[in-house]
Amino acid sequence: MKKTSIFTLLAVICMVMISCGGASKGAAEASTAEALNVDQVLANPDSYLGDTIVIEGVCSHLCAHGGRKAFIAGSADSIMLRCEAFSLMGEAFPKSVVRRPLQVKGILREERVDEAAIQEMIRKNEEAQAAAAANTELTDSTATAKAESGCATERTAKGQRNLTTFEDRINDFRAKIAARQEKEGKDYLSYYYLDAISYDVLPE
Repeated sequence: MKKTSIFTLLAVICMVMISCGGASKGAAEASTAEALNVDQVLANPDSYLGDTIVIEGVCSHLCAHGGRKAFIAGSADSIMLRCEAFSLMGEAFPKSVVRRPLQVKGILREERVDEAAIQEMIRKNEEAQAAAAANTELTDSTATAKAESGCATERTAKGQRNLTTFEDRINDFRAKIAARQEKEGKDYLSYYYLDAISYDVLPE
């Protein structure tokens, strides 16, 4: 009876060790996943959506508001992927990463722009203009003038490089939504970004 118990215990220990070894191997394989470039990801983003991936490329721009967004360049100026420093990474990208090659690990997310999102943009823009008018004692006509909207890099990432006013950007969103609705039956636009988990600066 004692021999049977000992053999059973040894068998359980072996199974646990094998199982742990398999898990460690899987983790190691995941950590050494092949890095992708921005062009590869954006050529077929839906195939990576929700997955943890690793991308490599040069950081072409860093958001001036606390380093919350780093833009990784693709093969052309208009091709780039935004990497969000929060909420998973929990720390900002430092200024030193600009124009440096980076490897960023994160989860690919989809940002949808539909009519509800547009209405929210309009609300925030009106609030910003009202605050600016109150702070600088601008005239009503000046406060309601066409406003500059978003940094040039973010506009470029959304295909709006030459659209510098808020009104023009809203009109562009609506036109593109209408075109997609007619072509694909989807009443929204899809923009993709990486919810960053970690990053490394690569040797140049």
